[in-house]
Amino acid sequence: MTDHIRRMILSGDIRPGTRLVGKHLAEQIGISRTPVREALHRLAQENLVIRREAGGYEVRPLSAAEVEEVIGVRAALESYAMELAAARITPADLKALERNVDEYEVALSQGRYGRLVELNTSFHEALYRAAGSRVLRAQINELAEVLHRFRLTLLGDPGSAARSLKDHRLMIEALGRRDATLASRICREHVLAGGAWILARLAEEAGEDMDNE
Repeated sequence: MTDHIRRMILSGDIRPGTRLVGKHLAEQIGISRTPVREALHRLAQENLVIRREAGGYEVRPLSAAEVEEVIGVRAALESYAMELAAARITPADLKALERNVDEYEVALSQGRYGRLVELNTSFHEALYRAAGSRVLRAQINELAEVLHRFRLTLLGDPGSAARSLKDHRLMIEALGRRDATLASRICREHVLAGGAWILARLAEEAGEDMDNE
């Protein structure tokens, strides 16, 4: 049950800030309330949901402070991963990345945004594998859930999704040339630009909330 509700949150079926009512969730899923309450308690321990002052839970919204911190860490880790990958990547790895972006381009043209998230995640995971560092990959995997939430937000916007495609092609080109400096710079700028977009979106939503008060 915990996995089921977690998937609903991470897939975007339940949006950040949504109030989670045990009774309604139980009815929606078709089970009793007890396992739902237990699942929400576990998800609160994972910091994916938070307790409401008025009682119950809600999906934890992203905060600007969290985005800034995670993006800074991710930019450092992934740019280093690109440096390593530039030296270690194989022709087979490059072919796999090229297939990924070709599929991404098709999904983008079809407006299949759920598929874009899957392909984007696969692209970055392939880069981590190409870097060949178990320690680095473990560090990045610690951010997996919050990065997934970032991708849901970013790739739901057609302009951001298109920029991601362009950046991924530039990364592949730099890796194919084994230019570690260029590959690292493109990756870092890619991550930071995505973070800046999310921060702007959060500021815009905060402004709208204030206008509605």
